Amino acid sequence: MCLWFLLSCCCLMFACPLVGHAESLRELIETLPNGRINWTNGLLEAKGSSPSSSLPDADSRSQEQMVRQACQEAAKHMLQTMHQVRMDDTRYISHVMSSDQQVGAKGAEMAAAAPVVEKNRTADGKMEVTVQMALLGPLAQLVLPESIKQVDTIKSINSVADEADEEAIGRQAPADASNVYTGLIVDARGTGAKPAMVPLLVDESGKEVYGSVFVSREYAVQQGVCMYASALAHPEQRARVGQNPLVVKGLRTFVDRNCDIVISNTDAAKLMDVSANLGFLKQCRVMIILDP
Repeated sequence: MCLWFLLSCCCLMFACPLVGHAESLRELIETLPNGRINWTNGLLEAKGSSPSSSLPDADSRSQEQMVRQACQEAAKHMLQTMHQVRMDDTRYISHVMSSDQQVGAKGAEMAAAAPVVEKNRTADGKMEVTVQMALLGPLAQLVLPESIKQVDTIKSINSVADEADEEAIGRQAPADASNVYTGLIVDARGTGAKPAMVPLLVDESGKEVYGSVFVSREYAVQQGVCMYASALAHPEQRARVGQNPLVVKGLRTFVDRNCDIVISNTDAAKLMDVSANLGFLKQCRVMIILDP
């Protein structure tokens, strides 16, 4: 009996780590009344439907009209969803669009042009369509603050390390390769933090250690200031943060600012030390893990 108990305990000791180890990257999706935001993939999605129709499916003219009606409603819902994307702790995209007439008109044009990715006839005779558009790229270029400027010449935003970083690593020639970080992961689960296009990381005294002034605009536009997820195992396998990311724990959100995350002074000092040499913050190699 004792032998069986000991064997069971040993099995549990080996099995428990595997549970967390098998945990995979899960998309962080925010569901809104008229659409949803996929913060992991940087996508906006909205649906629209036409009025019910008893006309047969074979009537192509009626089908086309129903699709147009559904697309019109989907475009309206896409614009509403776009408006509700957080820019930072105090503003939404709606604030950016309402403060500049040209930006507002261009944003509305983008929402209206969102392509249909799914189309089907519902049981009650309606035509339903799903439209989708990227939160990154043209929309990000349109709404990101001017404080995010282009830094140096960026040859390839998809590479894990650019030539400048490689040269910097070579000049340093560190004795311990584990100290050469390729990105940053902030585990902010349990803090109540909310995703935003331009989040801030601050130390315990409120000093900013990552935000708009740290990144190059081309990276921010094309891949986002950071990537969000709701769970992550094997972070070293994510191209975004490279093979050896610095992993820190979010302590809490900053006072009355639920998009801004506080990390310890020790972690902040470590981050500032390596970022000065490697520049991975400039390239937005940052991932933030939040509660789903």
